[in-house]
Amino acid sequence: PGQAKLPAPQNVTLLSKDFDMILTWAPGEGSPAGVTYTVRYESQERLNKWMKVPHCKNILRTSCNLTCELPNYFVKARGRVKAVLEHRQSPWVESQFKEYHLDVELAPPVLNMRVEEDSIQVNASFPLASCVQSLLWMYDLDLWEAGSEDKVS
Repeated sequence: PGQAKLPAPQNVTLLSKDFDMILTWAPGEGSPAGVTYTVRYESQERLNKWMKVPHCKNILRTSCNLTCELPNYFVKARGRVKAVLEHRQSPWVESQFKEYHLDVELAPPVLNMRVEEDSIQVNASFPLASCVQSLLWMYDLDLWEAGSEDKVS
């Protein structure tokens, strides 16, 4: 009681990048050294039920990967974060809702090609988190001769 609150985190954003859903933020203006952050999330399945994220409690970094915390990849979710320093804390700041299945940005594959006499073997691998490897991902592969506009799907 009577203690000043910490500055709240700014620009709290849930972003999708390379198959991951990551909550990011910037320190509040005038944040003192040593501030840590605690993150929670909620899904539209369970509104007003903010779930703890054990690997993002009292962390120094300004991001938290929520991909494997999400209970359902087909329901919108959002995150929130607060700053903590000793017995002081900031208000929670919430992100917008995003849905993993619809909003996640796909990563480019790592392609390995092997050319044999009469065939080309292409192997594509993707940097997937273990929790989303079982989802069905489909990519299109187009081939064409160098210098030609004629693509073969």
